[in-house]
Amino acid sequence: MLKGFPPIHTPTSSILILGTGPSVVSSLKQQYYGHERNAFWPIMAEILHGPIETYEQKWEILLSNDIALWDVLAQFERKGSADSAYTAVIPNPLRQFIDEHTHLAKILFNGKKAADFYRRLIGYFPQTIEFHTLASTSPAYTLGFDQKLAVWRQAIIEKGCKQ
Repeated sequence: MLKGFPPIHTPTSSILILGTGPSVVSSLKQQYYGHERNAFWPIMAEILHGPIETYEQKWEILLSNDIALWDVLAQFERKGSADSAYTAVIPNPLRQFIDEHTHLAKILFNGKKAADFYRRLIGYFPQTIEFHTLASTSPAYTLGFDQKLAVWRQAIIEKGCKQ
């Protein structure tokens, strides 16, 4: 089975962004959202106004804004990188992570598959946390960059974003 990455987080993280699991390219680079056409990091740079030239800068832009990043899946089998290609999955201990991060106010799913896996495998929805499924930043999701940016900006910056 392929393995995901450890979370990027601080004890004061107020937003948790959840993906499914690393793509083939991300696994090879050992970096979240490592595919050069994935819009995740450019979107974060636009919203949070920080540099993303190095992986360390990418971590810092999240941590300095109290944003945590992880995947729903700890281990998985998948043919290729498509979200439809998962054949076996083991979730991360997200219930424990959520309970330990008492400042969490929002959990944002990077695409429908991440939300589906969370609902099916974790199913934990504390009433004090908003849950929102956002447009996937994957290049396979054909929504344009500006549209993805608008959805993500609303979810991260504004309160009461729409799913």
